[in-house]
Amino acid sequence: MKKYFKTEFGCIYHADSLKYMPLLKGSEVNLIITSPPFGLVRKKDYGNVDANEYLDWFRPFAEQFSRILRDDGSLVL
Repeated sequence: MKKYFKTEFGCIYHADSLKYMPLLKGSEVNLIITSPPFGLVRKKDYGNVDANEYLDWFRPFAEQFSRILRDDGSLVL
């Protein structure tokens, strides 16, 4: 994990989110911004997941988002 940017209001980290998010306490994140690949019928060079497998692939992310995001926080997809 690498701290990418910091201000008096908080920090931006660059990390493998599925490895980093479990290390966080619950309800401590104000903002999550992510751009996951879409589940498409045809394979793309960037490594998208097949549409039939997308929900199973995305579920671990969503569970962590729900656990770490504060009640007044925001999730931007």
